[in-house]
Order: sequence, then C-alpha cells, then structure tokens
Amino acid sequence: MRALIRPRFLVAAAVAGVAAGLIGIAMALLLELFESLFYGLTHGGLLERLAASPPWRRILAPALGGLVAGGLWWWLRATGEVADVESAVADRSGEAAPRMGLARPFLDAVTQVLTVGAGNSVGREGAPRLAAGAVAARLTTRLGIGRAEGAILIASAAGAGLAAMYNAPMGGAAYAVELVMVSGMRRRGALVAVPVCLIATIVSWLHSHGRPTFEVASNGLSSGTALGLVLLVPVAAALGVGARALWSWMLAHRVRTLRWLPAAIGAAGLVTGLVSLWVPAVVGNGRDAMEVALGTRVPEVSSDAAGAGVVLLLGVVVLKPVLTGLTLAAGATGGRLAPSLATGASAGTALAVVLHAYGVEVSVPALAMAGAGAVLATTQRAPVFGIVFTWELARAGAWTLVALLAVVLTATLLASPAWWHAAGSRLRASRAR
Repeated sequence: MRALIRPRFLVAAAVAGVAAGLIGIAMALLLELFESLFYGLTHGGLLERLAASPPWRRILAPALGGLVAGGLWWWLRATGEVADVESAVADRSGEAAPRMGLARPFLDAVTQVLTVGAGNSVGREGAPRLAAGAVAARLTTRLGIGRAEGAILIASAAGAGLAAMYNAPMGGAAYAVELVMVSGMRRRGALVAVPVCLIATIVSWLHSHGRPTFEVASNGLSSGTALGLVLLVPVAAALGVGARALWSWMLAHRVRTLRWLPAAIGAAGLVTGLVSLWVPAVVGNGRDAMEVALGTRVPEVSSDAAGAGVVLLLGVVVLKPVLTGLTLAAGATGGRLAPSLATGASAGTALAVVLHAYGVEVSVPALAMAGAGAVLATTQRAPVFGIVFTWELARAGAWTLVALLAVVLTATLLASPAWWHAAGSRLRASRAR
C-alpha cells in the first residue's frame, strides 16, 4: 500500500488520468472525422449521415473502411504483435513494470476507430483503453515504478480511457477493477482506479461539457413497468449468453492468414452495408442503436407503425451480435461493450412496444436501460460494471438504478452455469428422495 502513495506513483497516476482524458477527446474527434470522410456529411450522428447518403455509399463505406483497416492490421501483425492491456496487467514475469510500447498501440487504436467510423459493427471503446494503457505503461517504465504497482496503473488508465469516452468515471473504474485487474490487486487497485478515472473524465469535459452520453427522462415506477422488467430478465439473460457464445466461437475461428485480412474485413463491411439498407441502426458501434431504442415514444406510435418499429428493433437484436461476430471473425479488433448495450436496449424497447400494444403502460427508458445493462453484464460476466456503467450513460434517476440492480443481478444469476448446476443438483436430490 505504501508504494501507492509515493510521490512518483501519485505523479504517474495524475499524468495517466490527464492523458486518458485527452486520448478520449482525441478518439471522439477522430471518430467524427472518419464518419464525415466515409459518409460525406460533416454534422450529425452516424444515422443522420447514413440517411443523407446514397445507397451505394451506405454499402461501400463499411467495405472500404474494412479494406483499409485490414491492410493496416496486416502490416501491424506481420511486423510484430501489439501488446494488449489485459496481457500486460496479467504478466507476472520479472520485477520491472510491463512494457507495451507507444507507436504500435496508438496505430492499432486509430485503426479501430477507423473501422467503427466507416460503419463496421464493433465497439469503439477498445481504442482509448489501449492507448491510455500504453501511456501508463511508458510512465511506469520512465519513473521506475514496480511491476505490481505498474500493472494497477495500466489497468486504471485503461478504465480511464473508457470513462473519458463515455463520461462515466465510476463505470470506467468498475471496468478496470472487475474486468482488467487480476486476483490479488483489486482491493488496492480500486483506490487508484477511481481517482484516475475521475481525472480523465473531468479532462474529457473540455469536449463533452459534462453532458451524459444519452438524455433520458426519468419516469416513476408503475405496475406495468414492473411487469415489463420481470419479463425482461430471461430475455436479457438469453441474449447475453447467446451473444457471448457466438462471439467466443467467432473469435476462435477468426481469419488467421494475414494476407486475407483486407479482403475478409472488407467483405464483413460489405455485408454490414447491405444489411443497413433495411436496418440502418446496425452500423457502427451500437451507440446510435441504443439512442434509437431510448428515444422511442410508444404512446405516439400507431399499431402499424408499432409493428414496423418492433421489426426494426428485433432486427438490431438479432443482427447486431451476428454482424459484430462476423467482423471479429474477419480479423478486426474491436470492443463488444456497445454492441451488447445496443442489443439489450433494443430488446427492452421492443418488449415495451409489445406490452403497450396490449394496453400495458410501461416506461421505455426503464426497460431499454435495464435490458442494456443486463446484456452487457452477461456478455462481460461483470454485474457491477454492467450496473454502474449503464446507469452513468444517462444518469436517469435513483429508481432506474434500482431497476438496473434488480434486473442485472437476476439476469446474471440466471445466466450463470453454476446456478443451473446447483438447481439441477437440487432437482435430482429431490427426485431421489
């Protein structure tokens, strides 16, 4: 513990936080630049750019982006490996702090943002995590910080990169502790991750101005919403388990021959572009799909429009995990956090629209947020992160946090193989009596 309060470690932590905040801003601006280059519109969100683009551009933009990104990854992987944050943190060899380099992680991060900016279906959160982690690794080396403390700082900086991009300091800290840090460092690591993520988030306000990622109106809890949340639990658990299994299988069977990366990732982008002609919200990392889900107003939707809306929402639920898996299988590097959020939010909103059609008054934001958090927690096997990060995206009120807690924890339990094994054992024991 004493090593964490030494002046050089405190300086490294402060600098890492500032760097993570600046990296978050840079990656956000870079994403906007790539979107404008690929879709020819300098303002608006990705779906607005998509709507203003001719069909040929919507089809070819993800394919061209995949082709360029595949070429860059071909060169990166043919000339050496790109160290990832998780490996650096888990490395227990030697006494020196883990090394990651700077140029190669930053180029990989930019390539990830390019892939998302072109409309390909992967998360953008891997880029600031990787770049911020690489800066922290360089700081630990330059300041002579030990391996254990260096690993904590790298994990904290990675979470800070995520926090800066989404204006979610506690979510970034939860990510660092629950998903990046390894056994034995989490208790001490939490004391570092929280302030580093707070510093990064405050720096990122130079760009975000402190606004949450999503604007959501917080409605009171009703009996209809409570019913919807109960029905949502098994749906979200099944989606989370299914998406995680699909992505694991796709990654295990991903393209290994480096020279095929440009063609493979370009082909995955072409498929995404074609699908976007019918389901526009599948493009990009999933932020826009979640925004659509949260912005649905069921009282204003006619029966015909409600049916069409449910079809489009279910299209995202089914196709977003598939296209994300296809992009990963083609050899792309990218996150799965935003695709998880988009899948869960779309499922929650679709359920809300169906319930409303049967006369049940429900809160769309409540079901969308709960669905997003539950699927995220299940795919990542990280309930604390799923709850905290999802709530911080909109900061939608205390009762929404309570709903998230209930749905996420129940869905995570339902998705746990250990729970099913224990339930099966109890059932067999009762039959044997």
